[in-house]
Amino acid sequence: MNTDESGILERVLVRRYGQPDETYKEGMRAKIWAGGTASVSVLYYSADWTRPPASEFRVHQQIYGACCGGTLVDSSLKVAMPSWETPFYLYSLHGLGERMEVKHAMALDPELSFFMDASNVCYYGHKHGRLFVYDTTFDELYERGDIESALEEIIAEWEAAAPGE
Repeated sequence: MNTDESGILERVLVRRYGQPDETYKEGMRAKIWAGGTASVSVLYYSADWTRPPASEFRVHQQIYGACCGGTLVDSSLKVAMPSWETPFYLYSLHGLGERMEVKHAMALDPELSFFMDASNVCYYGHKHGRLFVYDTTFDELYERGDIESALEEIIAEWEAAAPGE
């Protein structure tokens, strides 16, 4: 994959909200979808997946594309960043992997690679093109299906749960 290509996250956001506004936020290049709404989503750019620390997480490259993390649906979903330094509200992928909840989920299925969380209650990982959720409330790990369609469904669910605009 070319590091300039869009990944699954960006494709899903473009389908849902159209083309993004490009800006700088937190000192990084960013794309913003649905700005000024309860569905605002921000992806930060750019990740060099050929060099550390991002190269340690190349398993996520199909999902991220050239982005390096961000927030979806007004920060309801947080996509961890492959860098060591992140905005205070986002995990690094290293930090996410150190969470007790993620370690517990990894004990249930060591093949999973986690990249996103929702309110520190649900953690999202993938393997073999499939998206999985570890729900801490019910101590349950389950499959959601194909990564791209599952991410689109999850975003829609969080939009529906958001307070009205």
